[in-house]
Amino acid sequence: MNWENGGVIAEIASAIGVIITLAYLAHQIAQTNRIAKAAVIRELEEKYIDLYAQIATDTEFATLVTRLRDANYTAESEVEKEQQYNFAILLMSIWLCCQVAYDKGQIDQATFQIYLDDVEAKLTQWPAIKPYTKQVVESYLTLKDMEIFKPVLR
Repeated sequence: MNWENGGVIAEIASAIGVIITLAYLAHQIAQTNRIAKAAVIRELEEKYIDLYAQIATDTEFATLVTRLRDANYTAESEVEKEQQYNFAILLMSIWLCCQVAYDKGQIDQATFQIYLDDVEAKLTQWPAIKPYTKQVVESYLTLKDMEIFKPVLR
């Protein structure tokens, strides 16, 4: 075997090594993306868990949420108005996180649809919160164009 043939064999081996390395890197990037998407979903779920844990363990908060089930309920004091407004902000911050995650490709359409359905469900479950959520959306012009807040504005 001469030096030219040896050089060709070395180049072929090198090319194969590059292809194997690129395939491995592609696999690693795909795995990292899957892990990142799972982490985003877990963070969103933790926000809901924290919310429901607070409702389950804080009697005053649970009382507020119970009142919000009545569509005709209006706050009896400034403190209650502030509680309802801040509860609306809490819900909407969770929903905003969902919208941002979807916009950045961190959650897929099916997962995002679950959160869109949740917005509808919460507005149905707690109709007295809707005026507060609407107030928040109208206060921040950038929120009006977000798909997640469309039910709030209806």
